Amino acid sequence: MFPLLTFVGAVPVKLATGTNLIHILIAAAIGSASHYRGGTVDSRSGFYLGLAGIGGGLIGSFLSVPLSPRSLQFIYLGVVGLAAVMLFIPLPIDSETYRIGSFNKAAGVAVGLMVGSLAGLLGAGGGFITIPLMTYFLKIPLKVAIGTSLLIILITSLGTLWAKLGVGHIDLSITLLALIGSIPGALIGSYFSRRAPVRILRLTLLSLLMVIFLMVAYETLFC
Repeated sequence: MFPLLTFVGAVPVKLATGTNLIHILIAAAIGSASHYRGGTVDSRSGFYLGLAGIGGGLIGSFLSVPLSPRSLQFIYLGVVGLAAVMLFIPLPIDSETYRIGSFNKAAGVAVGLMVGSLAGLLGAGGGFITIPLMTYFLKIPLKVAIGTSLLIILITSLGTLWAKLGVGHIDLSITLLALIGSIPGALIGSYFSRRAPVRILRLTLLSLLMVIFLMVAYETLFC
């Protein structure tokens, strides 16, 4: 949503971060509920990482105020590129042997803080980097990571929203327009991700990240 708002909609970068945050909050609420019913949400790790992310979200929100729009775009570009590289090299994780809540707690706090900081800094919810971080550093299977990341993003975004409101980075009219497509999109996406093979999910996520990377790179370097 962030590159679409700035690249297609010509929305100022800082307003786009706030608008994107609300869009992701609504989509994460719908998506996490759908994934929970499908059994692909690790509630324990989700709440653990989500609560850790609230602190990072507050820090990221206030750090975004003095940064220039171009700086935020470069940060976004770097994070998307890192996520694409991490997804490109899959790890062999056996979803059948994974136990709910069996993750490294210290690494979980670090991942939560990073995701929260990105939510506050970019309004991106951190979704595109949350999933690779969960699979690589917490050894959580991809399907469970997708569902659980939505719960993490929901908690983190709720904790960060008031800070974005406080610094004036949310335009309600733009937000309402963005929400028109987010609700059906979240339902369709969660339905697809629960039923698709892991290989297809990985290729889909990687393709989306590459498209986002190219869009943001073009806007950052040439606009």
